Amino acid sequence: MLVISAALATPAFGQERDPFKKGTVGVEFGGAALVEIWNLNGHREPMLEGSAAFWGAVRDRVAIGIEFQHGYVFQHTPGALVQGISPLVRWKIVDQPAWDWFVEVGPGVSWSDLSTPPRGTKFNYLFQAGAGVIKQTGRNQHLLLAYRFLHLSNNHREGREHNPDLEMMGVYVGWAFSF
Repeated sequence: MLVISAALATPAFGQERDPFKKGTVGVEFGGAALVEIWNLNGHREPMLEGSAAFWGAVRDRVAIGIEFQHGYVFQHTPGALVQGISPLVRWKIVDQPAWDWFVEVGPGVSWSDLSTPPRGTKFNYLFQAGAGVIKQTGRNQHLLLAYRFLHLSNNHREGREHNPDLEMMGVYVGWAFSF
């Protein structure tokens, strides 16, 4: 990410920075509340997640980023702390005067302190996708609201009996700063 960011031309100091304008880089802090929606593992495991991400617009309307997730899965066994990392691609799909619409997608990996979900494993793969809106709230600040999907499983790495998964959806809120 640093190599890509260094190669991009950034806007002149003091100018507004659209996070989807080629050359813009930024950071984003967010949180999500997710709940298991199908493929239930005997119980419905909700999750609260906080995240930090670094983004860079590689061309107009397309940004790539790396997101670091820290979450807590409320399981019927003791809850699990989950740490994850996901590269993401985000596309601006509609320009509106008040809000711009975007979609995002990316794979990732995670590690938890306990098997997640129960009967699962500590190391899991992630896949997330989402759609939402972004609104400029300050010169170089943006508010994001999105609906996210998160899949967490070990992809049968430990056999079928140790591969329950989490299929979750929920709301994401983020605050982004562009440079």
